[in-house]
Amino acid sequence: MIAILWDASHIWGYLLLHAVRSTGIPFRVLKGLDIAQTGLSGKMLIVPGGSARRKADALGPHGAQAVRRFVKEGGKYLGFCGGAGLALADGLGLCPWSRDGMTDRLQHLVSGHLVCSVAEGGDLVPPNLAGKDALLPVWWPGRFNEPDEPCDVQVLARYRAPGPDLYVADMPFSSMPADILAEWKTMYGVALRPSLLDGRPCAVTGTCSRGEWLLSYSHLETPSGAFTGSEQAGSWLMHILRRWCGEPVDLASVPPLDFAALPVLWEDKALLASRASLDELLSLACELGLLFPRNSWLLGWRSGVPGAQFNSLNAALSTTLSLPPDKRRLRLWNERRSDFEQAFSLFFQGARSWLLARRLADTLADSAPGMLPRELLVDQRRALFGSPMFGGGLSEQLLDMLEELA
Repeated sequence: MIAILWDASHIWGYLLLHAVRSTGIPFRVLKGLDIAQTGLSGKMLIVPGGSARRKADALGPHGAQAVRRFVKEGGKYLGFCGGAGLALADGLGLCPWSRDGMTDRLQHLVSGHLVCSVAEGGDLVPPNLAGKDALLPVWWPGRFNEPDEPCDVQVLARYRAPGPDLYVADMPFSSMPADILAEWKTMYGVALRPSLLDGRPCAVTGTCSRGEWLLSYSHLETPSGAFTGSEQAGSWLMHILRRWCGEPVDLASVPPLDFAALPVLWEDKALLASRASLDELLSLACELGLLFPRNSWLLGWRSGVPGAQFNSLNAALSTTLSLPPDKRRLRLWNERRSDFEQAFSLFFQGARSWLLARRLADTLADSAPGMLPRELLVDQRRALFGSPMFGGGLSEQLLDMLEELA
């Protein structure tokens, strides 16, 4: 049995849910409050990406102690990105390392694949990757602070170089000629290449009493088909699940995922109407050049546009409609439907207005700067989408209601 900690995961939770469901391994989706109240059982806990700080808040001291006890007594902990950060020294303390900040925000705003060198041997490295270079997906990663002195942490993979589909903010790195990048560095002091990741650990593992943990800033749960290379990440995840769960997983990698193509099993009028309205917003944002397709499950976005929230809502609504409407979901939905419809109506009107205003502000930036006050746009965005780091806003309320159904 696999336990999945859901809090503050959003789209990364839905990617992991897709990966684990595909294997056929029994699993449970838990919130931090569940773990705090009843503890953990089974073979492993997987914590998806998202905000490490908000995951820690959701667990609280009792939930954090329950996770530590689970691992010390022989459980396995697998954390991706935010789930990796949660397990570090200033969080759960499973790993003695800490998180290292990035003073240059552009160095954090990288997404796509990086060339990584994978360690040789070890039970948790798949034979097809051991001792080789692999294209591993990162989606706005954090960074391990690797100490100079040796400790009981084994590095399984290190970053080496940008991959062919890497974006820095909203710019494809491969389209930037080397001489232009050098010119920008000289003229503007802008370093677009994510060099602060060079040589840094990407995935690490270690033990905690009788248990084990593996932390990866690469999203090994990334569906295949996103770009050549995601299959290598998926094969690594499947290898870990075979080793730690003892299940005969037949999959070579995580299957492709297209949220728009998920079957509709729950034909609820309010949910279907919200799905149509969200599609309208996404189409408008793409027409305005504020969003753009990255792959079958992710839309890219112009810098400053709340693309993460749009992607999470897209994942949440599509997945909810694909779930069977059992008695528990129907009972919960009957309690929430009115609040959801009211909140989504406000969100739709506000988000449509904000997208058009943002595009107008871009148009006026050179010819009439200041005509559309930036402070007003920021306030509207905060009310609709909250903070990029700490969440909030109407979109967070909608996500919370949808995630309860999941």
